[in-house]
Amino acid sequence: MKRLSLLLAGTMLLSASPALALFENGGFETGDFTGWSFDYGYRAGDDTKTISWGYGNNGLSAVIDSTATMPGQTLDIDPYNGNYMARINDILGNWHATKIWQEDTISQQDVDDGAKVYVNWGAALIEPSNDHPEGAQPYFGINVWVGSVLQNTFEADALDHDATWTHAGDNGGPLWYKQATWSYDLSSYNAGDPVRVEMLVSDCGWGGHGGYAFLDGIGTTYQPPTVPAPGAIVLGALGMSLVGWLRRRRVV
Repeated sequence: MKRLSLLLAGTMLLSASPALALFENGGFETGDFTGWSFDYGYRAGDDTKTISWGYGNNGLSAVIDSTATMPGQTLDIDPYNGNYMARINDILGNWHATKIWQEDTISQQDVDDGAKVYVNWGAALIEPSNDHPEGAQPYFGINVWVGSVLQNTFEADALDHDATWTHAGDNGGPLWYKQATWSYDLSSYNAGDPVRVEMLVSDCGWGGHGGYAFLDGIGTTYQPPTVPAPGAIVLGALGMSLVGWLRRRRVV
């Protein structure tokens, strides 16, 4: 009973709504996009990553919980922290691009706490089966601006997939999924500096393939993802099966 109580206490602690400094509603625990702004774009029909921003709401984004399902996806992708996370764009193509962003001011507390901004991200991107060049792939990106200067960029596309990516379905090509934490050091900046973080995802440049981005835990307080990666789920299940087999073997 004591072990069960400790396990339940630990579970409640992990599922608690995280406190994420710097950005409002960085874990989307309001159940909506409070605090966040969007830009919607159109991917140029060529082999570059050029996006024309300024189009109307494409209706492809939502704040999701553990009951959410996505078409063409065989994995159960749950919020990384708390009860909710953002999902932007989809995997159906049509040259869509979606950007979510927020700007705030670095506080002295942020500086004292180490001044890093964190994003728990996931990307589910189609790798086109008809050999698109690298510049035409669906992709996910993160940008950090301090003031009017772009200070850092991060990108991932389906051609990047390796053992850290999981095959999560098919839709005109394999759907590859990866979850990770990205961070950027703000310690060289000062309290009072405006910082803007942008997360974006774009369909392919040929229009037929798309991608999701999943976002959670955005802020200067690191919140470890509480949901194991799909590979860890598989390994955990195998481990539990092995333990059960060994116990049965001892009984026999």
